[in-house]
Amino acid sequence: MNEENIDGTNGCSKVRTGIQNEAALLALMEKTGYNMVQENGQRKFGGPPPGWEGPPPPRGCEVFVGKIPRDMYEDELVPVFERAGKIYEFRLMMEFSGENRGYAFVMYTTKEEAQLAIRILNNYEIRPGKFIG
Repeated sequence: MNEENIDGTNGCSKVRTGIQNEAALLALMEKTGYNMVQENGQRKFGGPPPGWEGPPPPRGCEVFVGKIPRDMYEDELVPVFERAGKIYEFRLMMEFSGENRGYAFVMYTTKEEAQLAIRILNNYEIRPGKFIG
């Protein structure tokens, strides 16, 4: 995490938002024990979770999520997706501007959790009037 949110117009409001976002993400990492890495246009949270032993989850455990509001980040998204089960890895696609691209991939530890996520979170109202799919 760095200060990429600073622009040529002093960026005071953007810096404040970036610092608040960074603090929220750091708090999420401390609470869950997961790591976060940003590379190649995506930010990876987890993979594997703390204490995981063995191979990654099998095929069928990853769920695509679309229509995510572009100003939402892991600190708000991960708790929503944890309702369906234990997250192995959460990948949020990112713009160079620091906004998300509106979609993510959630890999659960089991196929059953991935299927539950699809059932309970498809068309879920994540913010007033904003539904993910």
